[in-house]
Amino acid sequence: MTIERRNSLSYKQAMITVMTVFIIGLFISLYQIAADLKQEKQHVDQTVNQVLSLLRSPAAQAAYSLDNNLAQQVVNGLFEYPPVIQAEIRDDLGGLLASAERPHVDMRLRRLADLLVGSSKTYHLPLSWDGREQPVGMVIVSIDPYLVTEGFFDRAGRILLFGVVRNLILALLLSMIFYYTLTKPMMETAASFAAINPGAARSKKLGIPKGHHKDEIGLLIDKANRMLGEFELHIQQQEEAEAELNRLRNLLSNVVDSMPSSLICVDVDCHVIQWNRQAEIIAGVSAARAVGQDLVTAFPLLQQEVEHVKDAIRNGISSHDQRLKSAGEESVRLYDVTIYPLTTNGIDGAVIRVDDVTERVRIEEMMIQSEKMLSIGGLAAGMAHEINNPLAGILQNIQVMQNRIQGDLPVNIKTAEACGTNIESVTQYLSERKVYEMIERIRESGKRAAKIVDNMLSFSRKSRRHLQPCNVEELLEQTLDLAANDFRLEDGLDFRQIAIVREYDQGLPTIECEPSQIQQVLLNLLKNGAQAMGQQREPGYQPCFTLRAQAEPDWIRIEIEDNGPGIPDDQVTRIFEPFYTTKPIGIGTGLGLSVSYFIIKENYGGELRVEKAPTGGARFVLRLPYTQDELKG
Repeated sequence: MTIERRNSLSYKQAMITVMTVFIIGLFISLYQIAADLKQEKQHVDQTVNQVLSLLRSPAAQAAYSLDNNLAQQVVNGLFEYPPVIQAEIRDDLGGLLASAERPHVDMRLRRLADLLVGSSKTYHLPLSWDGREQPVGMVIVSIDPYLVTEGFFDRAGRILLFGVVRNLILALLLSMIFYYTLTKPMMETAASFAAINPGAARSKKLGIPKGHHKDEIGLLIDKANRMLGEFELHIQQQEEAEAELNRLRNLLSNVVDSMPSSLICVDVDCHVIQWNRQAEIIAGVSAARAVGQDLVTAFPLLQQEVEHVKDAIRNGISSHDQRLKSAGEESVRLYDVTIYPLTTNGIDGAVIRVDDVTERVRIEEMMIQSEKMLSIGGLAAGMAHEINNPLAGILQNIQVMQNRIQGDLPVNIKTAEACGTNIESVTQYLSERKVYEMIERIRESGKRAAKIVDNMLSFSRKSRRHLQPCNVEELLEQTLDLAANDFRLEDGLDFRQIAIVREYDQGLPTIECEPSQIQQVLLNLLKNGAQAMGQQREPGYQPCFTLRAQAEPDWIRIEIEDNGPGIPDDQVTRIFEPFYTTKPIGIGTGLGLSVSYFIIKENYGGELRVEKAPTGGARFVLRLPYTQDELKG
């Protein structure tokens, strides 16, 4: 840092001192000159009076005797004195006896002299004579004061010149003194201040210039060192506080962003002031864009919660709203919304927590479904045991009835003759009355009921199974062949008319299972899908199955997806319940999916669920473990 000479402290101090001394010296010099001028004026009067006193007698004699020659000699004698510029002698009547004059001398200080002592000065000397009371005449002399005071002006000039030279020398000396005693140490101190690095861990102390340890500069630097020490301590404390604040801010930000819930803070006007990462994911709006926006604009899903937010801000009471459904998504999502009032640092607002509970609700429903089906399974087992005995009696008696009305048995022929008729008439009568058809229908219904009972019993017991390694791809293809050969809807839809899309991973591992059971499950799923697609009657509609087989860690995942009408949301949780069916009476028993569910869940420890397919149809997801070692025992 460089300071111009005229701005330096030493220059200013020297100039102030010199100007002060100059003014004081000027006043003293002027006073001295004025006193000298006064003395010079007195000296002029004394000199002129002395000259006149010398010529008083000759002049009085000339005036008394009216001697013009003598008077002229006296006048000429006066002109021997250089300052005289005009002289004359008059008699007592005022008559001129003699006179003489000469011009003013024009010199360098003429005007100043005229100003100070005048351009001329006239003296009158009355002439007296012994024996006469009245003056006999008058000598009138005019002088040029400058010629008398010329020495005064020389002295005054020397005084002023000496004062100026003295002030210049004093200014130079004071400037040097001030520079070495004040400016230079101050510049060194300023350089020391400039060398301080605020970012350094510890700055060096300022050095005190030599010879200034006990003066003001030393005191200033000592105070500055103390201040720097306190300043460094303050900076260190502030840096530690800022580091701790940043750590806590980052920790809080990470905690808020790591929360599985969406956390949104709004002010009293419902403008967003905080927006975590989960809120970005759900709303699809970044925090930079969301902060400052209206809550509904940033998160349209919360439009119906705005009044609850305002109530929480006004009344300071939290609220909780369950099962808020999202709109405009491929799958329905469920959210729980909790609103807390917020008051901190004078800022009123609210904290909104949005929890995605879709998976939790789904798991809860699955648990309820599992418990329900386990309970129903136990109930079905008990009912099956109770129904099985009378049903067996019905089927046995039907078989006995058929045997007793057939004509080829001797005992039947003999009994008919004993009753006065013949077996042919009885047979004809029963045939005409369609008794044989009724008995056959009863027997078929009994078999169907027996099959239902057998399926019900499979809910509560695991049959002795013979597990063997099976190729998943082969199981799927064999099941497709079974469905193509055995399944045909009454309304004309042939399984062979359904397009099959196969998406099998290469190198799928084998699974240990009983092939017939897995084929039963797959066949049930294919039949249900085919029946659902058979309800589609749009022009150009092509029914299609998409079969997928994928390997997962420790699991085989099989998907059967159709492009039918799909399953309504209110039926998803019930389709695996026994006897629940959406088909007309007489077409379905409601046990196919139930049996499939328990085969996969209970017999193999796998999973079976249904979800909505992107095509709008249903997608059944079946997961089986690679091995069944734990089930063999």
